[in-house]
Amino acid sequence: MTDRRLGIGVVGCGGIAHFAHINNLARNPRARVVAVADIDLDKAKTTAEKWGIGAYYQNYHDVINHPEVEAVFVTTWPTAHAAPVIAAAEAGKHVLCEKPIATTIEEADAMVAAADRAGVKFAMGYQPQFGRVWPAVKHLIDEGVCGRIMGTSIIGVSPSSHRVPWFLKRELAGGGILMDWGIYTSYFIQWLLGPVASVSAQKEIFRKEVQVGDTLLTDIDVEDTVAAILRFENGAVGTWYSGWAVAGSHSSTSIDGSQGSILMRSGVEGIGVYTNNVNQPDYLKGWRQLPVSEMPLQDQHYGKLAHLIDAVLDDTPLVQTGAAGRDALELVLAIYRAAETGHTVTLPLPRDHSTADSVSVAS
Repeated sequence: MTDRRLGIGVVGCGGIAHFAHINNLARNPRARVVAVADIDLDKAKTTAEKWGIGAYYQNYHDVINHPEVEAVFVTTWPTAHAAPVIAAAEAGKHVLCEKPIATTIEEADAMVAAADRAGVKFAMGYQPQFGRVWPAVKHLIDEGVCGRIMGTSIIGVSPSSHRVPWFLKRELAGGGILMDWGIYTSYFIQWLLGPVASVSAQKEIFRKEVQVGDTLLTDIDVEDTVAAILRFENGAVGTWYSGWAVAGSHSSTSIDGSQGSILMRSGVEGIGVYTNNVNQPDYLKGWRQLPVSEMPLQDQHYGKLAHLIDAVLDDTPLVQTGAAGRDALELVLAIYRAAETGHTVTLPLPRDHSTADSVSVAS
């Protein structure tokens, strides 16, 4: 294991850069942020001064071309992910991209292809994979606690009023609750249960106006509620309901199979497990609560950043890749298409090969 520090450039100096990235990079002994960029040069300057970063720019190409930058972390809004990721990969820089990978499958394919051609590591930003709960669930499933997986039920609702308007504009965010919050669900259910074969869905905009600071937004064009039915390639079925225009807040995820079930619920510590596996002693059969406590969110973010840093410095494989981020986006886009057409949509989605490798990397 090398003790040198990886030179990192950050593209985008908004809230997620400060909350999840730069602060955690500052406490990682194997990392050093050498440059930042933001389309608002004052924001880039303020960020650099706050964290003692030596260079700041308005154009992300300047970060990529900085001689000490070896990896680029992209923390812009979703529709601005593709261009800097592709440019960084083509320059031979490793990449970590915040979720979602992009807002079109053509962009996502072009990003993954650029990293593959350049032979650089391309990681995504799904921090719960570096916590305790989701890895524990993955272990239980892989150990066969549920037996043959038959179904899953996912509910996640909570009132949300984002502090910045771009979350509520399709041209910047690519979608609403499904693209922002649901992209996590899309990633994790496929990590746990495998690819989805088909979906049917409905979506709605119930909240027509949102107060963001001193501004009342009245032109919201992204969904706040989605309900979907899933069929997995392994034959399992599932339901998925998400909403962020509601008054209350609650969530639950169940995974059910021929020999047992796993249940997670908001407000209940740990992971509920039921098993009737004949190989288990009697005292382990039935429902029990495994005392798995989640680590703080900041530490999960630290883990996702350290994942790429360690993979680069130690030349080890990634466990969370751009390709998996691409698949999470594809499921979200399939749900959108199903809701908009009223028809069941099969996966994979048709790919436009004429545009997948020609996404613009202009500034």
